[in-house]
Amino acid sequence: MNDTESQALLDQLKDVRIPDVSPWPAVGWWVLLVLLLVLLFVARFAYRRYQARRWQREAFAELQRLRRHSPAQPVNRTLSDCSRLTRRVLLSVLGREQVASLQGRAWLNALDDVTGQALFGSGFGRLLEAGPYQRAPEVEQHDLESLFDAIEELIRAAGRRPGTQAMKA
Repeated sequence: MNDTESQALLDQLKDVRIPDVSPWPAVGWWVLLVLLLVLLFVARFAYRRYQARRWQREAFAELQRLRRHSPAQPVNRTLSDCSRLTRRVLLSVLGREQVASLQGRAWLNALDDVTGQALFGSGFGRLLEAGPYQRAPEVEQHDLESLFDAIEELIRAAGRRPGTQAMKA
């Protein structure tokens, strides 16, 4: 092929046409951006919920520790520890102003109000009223287990209440 023939063939070719480029990204990129924003929002919500429930996990851990150590320690100490734990849970629900003055039956009734059941005022929760202050209270291990179950229900019920604050140590 000589130069004239190749030039004739080249002259038959049309110019390359460059398509117009949009200044906006393709639809797929917008979908990916929206999905990423939704994922960040869900992750932030889940993290905040996890942090807000930290007091509840700590309360359950403390209750499990009390269950494990109750056979090996004096009953009045176990009852005293249970009393402190229930007061901390009640503080997380109602706040310091309302809980600070509660004692005796009023305190047990407040615990019942949180659980929505009569677990403390007329149940095994009555052990918390005088048991920690007795030298050697007559309490069986199965009664303590029932008290632990009542406290567990208290922690669950407190976690379901809206506006529950972080539990103070």
